[in-house]
Amino acid sequence: MLSRLVLALAAAPIAAPAPAADFMFSAVVDGQTLEGRPLTWTDATMTLLARDGQLHYFAPGRARQAKRTSPTFRGYDTEQMRERLYEEFGSRFDFTSTGHYLVAHPRSERGVWAERFESMYRAFVRYFRVRGFDPVEPPYPLVAVVFGNRSEYQRYVEGSNSGAPTGALGHYEPRSNRVYLYDQSSAGGDDRWDETASTVVHEATHQTAYNVGVHTRFAEGPRWVSEGLATMFEARGVHDSLSYDRGESRINRGRLADYLHDVAPNQPLGTVATFISSDQAFERTPIPAYANAWALTFFLSETRPQQYAEYLALTAQRPLFSEYPPEERVADFRSVFGQDLELLDAQFVRYTQELR
Repeated sequence: MLSRLVLALAAAPIAAPAPAADFMFSAVVDGQTLEGRPLTWTDATMTLLARDGQLHYFAPGRARQAKRTSPTFRGYDTEQMRERLYEEFGSRFDFTSTGHYLVAHPRSERGVWAERFESMYRAFVRYFRVRGFDPVEPPYPLVAVVFGNRSEYQRYVEGSNSGAPTGALGHYEPRSNRVYLYDQSSAGGDDRWDETASTVVHEATHQTAYNVGVHTRFAEGPRWVSEGLATMFEARGVHDSLSYDRGESRINRGRLADYLHDVAPNQPLGTVATFISSDQAFERTPIPAYANAWALTFFLSETRPQQYAEYLALTAQRPLFSEYPPEERVADFRSVFGQDLELLDAQFVRYTQELR
């Protein structure tokens, strides 16, 4: 039984979550063979990082035939992942790989989708390296699934409990560590590619950030940080700076318009300190929240790039599966950007007004 295996490696039975182990084990859970690294466990629950990057949660007592398989974690290689995707999706998809991605896509699309994701990955890594942040290599290929049309994508969303909002064009799913979207050009020809491209950029930014150490999948993080970064990368001058090197091309005009219309006039989301202290704004007023997240992220990354990278590293190092209460969020922010948030708030407002 799995509980005997893991408890044998601990000093005593545990009630609080144990820290991540370095080893890998395999076990049969409800008829499914799982292999990976235990991230945390109690007598009642285990969280396992599988070799394909997916997270599994189960009670240790449900595991059978548990055995240790390796002293260190090793993700699946591309061919192993391809075999697993084929078992899941079958011959209706093609599977194209690049240096960091494995993409399931409609058979008529050849390898264009994989290169789009790989290009985004390279741009993301380049952006952070020049700012002093050294991204890590993912231990497994990153997976994206591109459905042929909206109805196929919607059927997946409805049957997956993914939490994707109704009407979404695509989403990144932290539990499976995959991006899912559909080819919007199938509904309106090549002129719809810009909409698809924006979705690819946004969701691939989430996925890359969570897999190269900019964010962590394994602890609560500020939503304004993840959404602010993804919306910032939507701008061509950020995700394709080699082709669009003018400073104004780094501005996300759509998010700026939302900010100037919905946020700047009366600051409904409060001060910087109020906004960063919780994720509630994204539930109450999502459009202003996304706009404010973009504006704050753009302000910090443009005016304080080294501090911004330091802050991302700090939030990515949160303890495994820990919560992030408001007072800690504000304290961490102050520890990097300074104690005087009223001054920073004034500088932030003035900066965004000058972007008009």
